[in-house]
Amino acid sequence: MDTKKRTLVKALIYRIWILSTTYIMFLITGKSFSEAILPTLGINGFWMIGYIIYERIWQKIKWGKF
Repeated sequence: MDTKKRTLVKALIYRIWILSTTYIMFLITGKSFSEAILPTLGINGFWMIGYIIYERIWQKIKWGKF
């Protein structure tokens, strides 16, 4: 079972990757820096919380663990 700290670190690393790719996608679609940064941060903040909750729920499920 992962500790809360491990879950948080995993989520942060994953979110940095997603944050970067989301930001790049906004830039590719023609958004300026200021138009791209706020939606990118907002979207990723919301999804990071969801990811942490998702990970904690799966930690309680015994199925598939050795």
